Amino acid sequence: MHRALASLLTCLTLVTAVGPATAAQTRALTVNTDFSSATFSWIDLDTRTPHSDVTTVGYDPALRWVGGLVYVVNRGGPDNIQELDPASGFATSFQFSTGNGTNPQDIAIQTPHKAYVSRYDSQSLLICDPTNGATLGTISLAAFADADGLPEMAHVALVRNRLFVAVQRLDRNAGYSPTAFSLVVVVDTEADTVLDCDPSTPGVQGITLTYKNPFTAFGYDRAADRLYIGCTGAFGVADGGVEAIDVATLTDLGSVVSEGMLGGDLSDFELWSPTHAYAIVSDASFNTLLVSWNPATHQFIGTVAAPGGFSLADCAIDDRGELYLANNGFSAPGLYVYRAGIDTLIAGPISTGQVPVQISFDEARSEVAGVPAPRVAGAAFSNPWPNPASRGVQFTLTLPAAADVRVEAFDLSGRRLRTLASGTRGAGVTNVAWDLADDAGRRVEPGVYLVRAERGDAHETRRVVVTR
Repeated sequence: MHRALASLLTCLTLVTAVGPATAAQTRALTVNTDFSSATFSWIDLDTRTPHSDVTTVGYDPALRWVGGLVYVVNRGGPDNIQELDPASGFATSFQFSTGNGTNPQDIAIQTPHKAYVSRYDSQSLLICDPTNGATLGTISLAAFADADGLPEMAHVALVRNRLFVAVQRLDRNAGYSPTAFSLVVVVDTEADTVLDCDPSTPGVQGITLTYKNPFTAFGYDRAADRLYIGCTGAFGVADGGVEAIDVATLTDLGSVVSEGMLGGDLSDFELWSPTHAYAIVSDASFNTLLVSWNPATHQFIGTVAAPGGFSLADCAIDDRGELYLANNGFSAPGLYVYRAGIDTLIAGPISTGQVPVQISFDEARSEVAGVPAPRVAGAAFSNPWPNPASRGVQFTLTLPAAADVRVEAFDLSGRRLRTLASGTRGAGVTNVAWDLADDAGRRVEPGVYLVRAERGDAHETRRVVVTR
């Protein structure tokens, strides 16, 4: 095991622990299944009113919210990325193939016109334009494969100009069992080359993980610049856990908590505070449990939910401090809502139509860490990126012809803080930037702000979440 994390975690401030004062999310987003087909649903966070089965998606979907759009990664047979636009009631606005038989797993969007897609049944990472599906290139990860010839790349996370790719290295010839080790491979997104994470060893090395079979999505702590990932190891054996990666040094920091301590095979985790976190585990009888644990002491706190059967699929915490839990069992399925940190049930079950298998939210937090937002198709004023922002934020303003424009930043009371652009702009794309300061040069406080673009009688407003 690598060096202990106790001293680090005692001062950890997690991005998931955003309080109500900066709440910006308005909807919970889910993908759901009847185990032969799948749908997308959303729930109003204020009223908890569900809007169920509004769009059909692939039968094995993975949900990602990035910069104002929903991306559904349709794994297995469909092998495509489906874009859902909230402006049209989450109808499918675009769809593109990732290659027949490639089995896409995750998507990270670096710029409005550049994205990365991990592909489980391919040796190469796909680079594409998410606005039109055009292939921009590939990055081979064949050097990181095990004996079956495939690296089994799973979840990805984009932090600044580095893409982190979880590489499971499972032996398909032995029932997808873990091999000697698993990795996180790091890609330089400026050069689109794989970085060497261990120059002292010959060849190009990834980050060797403490545990095997990285199974969950990444979690990111902006304050500490740490990534976290949950590893399942071999199913039915308590040989996995959650571990941390130092983004700056590209080193594995070791275990945060073990499956032995959590009480079963790990399938998901959520970090709420330096002393309170959650995990979904499956015990020896294949009953799934939601448990809480202490990242500072690595100790088990208690069982939060135990509905019986293999029924708990995913959990996620919104920026109001509410933990949403997806129950897809036969008895009382739906979403259950708990007060994070206290572990008390406050709502549920909330129906999503077909039973829920994954949860996300529509603002402030992205399933992919630290990414810029893509342009909404047909919009003159783009979504902000990055969002949330800590140093600055950018927009693009697209004009079909020359026009007088004005772009201004406001607080939620309507007080104008800064004029970002004014005057005549020519046809085409104009970049607009805000350094998060007001007209007097004072940096604004953390919170939610509005940026409004006016062109004649038309106007569009975008919301920006500012963090420390």
